[in-house]
Amino acid sequence: MPVLYQGYSNYPISYSPSALERAFDVSGTTDILGVPALIVLRKDKTAAAIVYAEPSQEENGELRHLVAAKLDLIPRKSTNQNESILAVKRYWESKAVLQVEGVVVDRSVQDTRVATTLYEHLIVEKGPILMSDHDQYIGGQNIWKRIARVSKKIDVFILDTESGRFYPYDGERTRYDCESIPESEIWSLAPDESRRGIVLVAERAAE
Repeated sequence: MPVLYQGYSNYPISYSPSALERAFDVSGTTDILGVPALIVLRKDKTAAAIVYAEPSQEENGELRHLVAAKLDLIPRKSTNQNESILAVKRYWESKAVLQVEGVVVDRSVQDTRVATTLYEHLIVEKGPILMSDHDQYIGGQNIWKRIARVSKKIDVFILDTESGRFYPYDGERTRYDCESIPESEIWSLAPDESRRGIVLVAERAAE
């Protein structure tokens, strides 16, 4: 990532109450513009989401929990893990590492903190290190930039997975806040893949 692609990865998602109970654990609660919501984690750790607590009734009469935000994740020990995860693992040997393979935010709440809340809950309450994917839609870029700019609970750093070093690549780490590091050092716009080896890494903010 990041190689940027035009457009947004966004589509409606919902779960039936039985599917939600079967596949997810409730990890916390929050609200979306005053409406109660649940923070849920998939039991196999491959997804996390914020869903509305009260199911909505669809035209066919079926009850569904609408999803406000969802992360698709690759656990560190997954058979699908790649060199990027291993590069992060070398730095945080004792921590779980999850790669964000995809993120979807409902368009009606894109201007709220719902995605930031989900990232914060995962990192602060559950303790893993989150890292970005190498391919990113503009919407995903905006989420990472918002987190880096406004979150007081998360620190974001820039890692070159090819060299295994953090920006500025001199043995130190500079926290990314949308001003501290030139954007040209992080993103390239497809078909330019010059920044494919770069990932963003989020951890709990230093106290």
